[in-house]
Amino acid sequence: MKPGSWCSCGRCSKEKPWRTLDLFKEAKSAVDLTQAPLIVAIGRGIKAPENIPQAEALAKALGGEIAASRPICDEGWLPMERQIGSSGQTVAPKLYLALGISGAIQHVVGMKGARTIVAINKDSNAPIFEIADYGVVGDIFEIMPALTEALEKAKTS
Repeated sequence: MKPGSWCSCGRCSKEKPWRTLDLFKEAKSAVDLTQAPLIVAIGRGIKAPENIPQAEALAKALGGEIAASRPICDEGWLPMERQIGSSGQTVAPKLYLALGISGAIQHVVGMKGARTIVAINKDSNAPIFEIADYGVVGDIFEIMPALTEALEKAKTS
């Protein structure tokens, strides 16, 4: 039976017809970040939803998934299924690239199992650097496009 159509099972009363709920549309394929070998995660440092496509382009160039800290998902900039942390998913990818993530403990508990953590943040005192294997103190808006471009060039050569 298609969503929104009337039941025709013969058991439902004509006076009280049942309609299938649109809630039972095709199940949207949920993202299982626990299986992703590479994750590019964004935090408040992304500043605005308009900047997310830059991070998505980097994730695509790396062959990874985009994820986020709780504030990004709470704002509705990315769906909750993309949240990493104590109230989101717990992941252990081969590479976790943290862009503009401060490293609050609630986020760290969801990603500290990563094999390699690379953090990029303009705040040299950000707690994320305490657990990162590699850290870059810099502007993600300069680094993301440069890294994406370098990866795309490497793929074509």
